[in-house]
Amino acid sequence: MNISPISFKGTFCIEQKDLNNKKISKIISKQDEFNMSFESSCYTNPGKLYVHIPDQFDSKFTKLLKNLFVQYEQIQDNNSLDADGIVERMIINLSAGAADKSLIKVDTKKLDSELKKDDEMYVGYNGRNGSGLKYDRFKSFLKTSQEIRSPIIYLRKLSSGEIETHIYDGRHRFAVLRDMGIKQIPVTIDEDSLKLAREIGLV
Repeated sequence: MNISPISFKGTFCIEQKDLNNKKISKIISKQDEFNMSFESSCYTNPGKLYVHIPDQFDSKFTKLLKNLFVQYEQIQDNNSLDADGIVERMIINLSAGAADKSLIKVDTKKLDSELKKDDEMYVGYNGRNGSGLKYDRFKSFLKTSQEIRSPIIYLRKLSSGEIETHIYDGRHRFAVLRDMGIKQIPVTIDEDSLKLAREIGLV
């Protein structure tokens, strides 16, 4: 299944070692003109700089890089934005600590339905009610083909017997992947929360 809302077009990969200060300055000076954003890789491809620009500026930016004698790769559509490819890139989120945590696929629609119960923290379609910046930056991050830290979810049972579900880290990551139509999203979850997740049919 190909994911349509995000395209690789407009993403350029540059080896950071090929950029001296003068070249960097010239590229940055065009930041507003090209409406570009930057993403430095730190996981699977260290030492690479990813530049994201709107599609209409592709040819102008290519010309700039050639004039500066900068080697680059313009990333094309490939399996990195395929639903299976995205899921394979997702890893356990160690910011929660490794002990007692698992990486489990959950039913996206069911989890989304549970999260909607918390109006203040819920991120709606296209980032609504969340941070548009975080939502858009994760969409750009997806283009780098780096590993993705999975959202951390936790569940607790109230005295009433009702089970609450929350995302501790990764609300906007989950929202982007949900909006892209991925049916099962890997999440980081502890043992107690996993038992409750099974009770309400998340897994």
